[in-house]
Amino acid sequence: MIRHPLRNGFKLLGILALAGALALVVASCSRDRVAPTAPAGTSRVTRADRPLSISNPADVALVMRKQEEHTARLMAVPGVIGTGTASTWDGRPEILVLTQREGVAGLPAQLDGIAVETRFVGEVTAYATLQCGTSTGNDKECAAGTIGCVVLKGGTKYFLSNNHVFARQNAAKTGERIDAPGRYDAKPQCAQTAICASLTSFKTISFSSSNTIDAAIAKPDPSRPYTVAEACGYTPSSTVATAFVGQAVKKCGRTSGLTTGTVQAINVTIQVQYTGGVATFTSQIMTPGNFIRSGDSGSLMVEQSTNKPVGLCFAGGSGGSFSNPISSVLSYFGATVASQ
Repeated sequence: MIRHPLRNGFKLLGILALAGALALVVASCSRDRVAPTAPAGTSRVTRADRPLSISNPADVALVMRKQEEHTARLMAVPGVIGTGTASTWDGRPEILVLTQREGVAGLPAQLDGIAVETRFVGEVTAYATLQCGTSTGNDKECAAGTIGCVVLKGGTKYFLSNNHVFARQNAAKTGERIDAPGRYDAKPQCAQTAICASLTSFKTISFSSSNTIDAAIAKPDPSRPYTVAEACGYTPSSTVATAFVGQAVKKCGRTSGLTTGTVQAINVTIQVQYTGGVATFTSQIMTPGNFIRSGDSGSLMVEQSTNKPVGLCFAGGSGGSFSNPISSVLSYFGATVASQ
């Protein structure tokens, strides 16, 4: 506030006039100190008798300074999580208030004559680089499986997992949203999570004839950065290996993380219980029962020493875990495992 020191020798009339002016200044200052939740004035900031313009760098800089001046007080309002400088519908720079929930009350329409827009953005979380071997699922169900790996098909990359993880056991349509993590892992549980891909293709599971694979691919969403590396610290090779009894293998899964084991049997025929019925699979690979757990479906099994893909994990019981031969999976989609 500007101070006007009194000087000796003023006439009484001058003193009274000055006192009145000071009272007006004090009243004005107190009005300017209204908390951010108070109703704003109706004046519009102008420069040289013209409205501010979002296309004028000096005007934008002015509004940014005003935004920064008020940010701390605005963010002290419960539900406010951020501010910014944006543009009104008619091209004037404005202060943007970002809220975690809808209906945050008491926010101003203007600050220092600058328009204020309140915009709901929800809870903002860091989108870390998405890794394989982590939770995923179809947005239309509260479930969670595992992103097995990234495959390359016709020059385009896709995430690989099971039909029953990405395609809801045959019920899905191509284009459906795939999330990461799966909604079963959301907080609160079953709430919608961030999109990671869209369903591209899947092999239908037959409940009347034999199957070889339970697999699906989904095209990554451009909003989510991802890597071909597994969350457990290794990257699958693009060269596949054929399973053999005694082969040392490992996998990285959503539930049990990194596990190791050996192939116990090959050319396995096994009946698998789904919610839609019992499906028979042939030419499968068997590993110990603790190799995968519920939620690890879709994990990529690789050789321990070479990281060469061997199988796509999909089912298990207390005494055995089962995987599709990865060569059969890749052949169906006309794809290869992406190693970079």
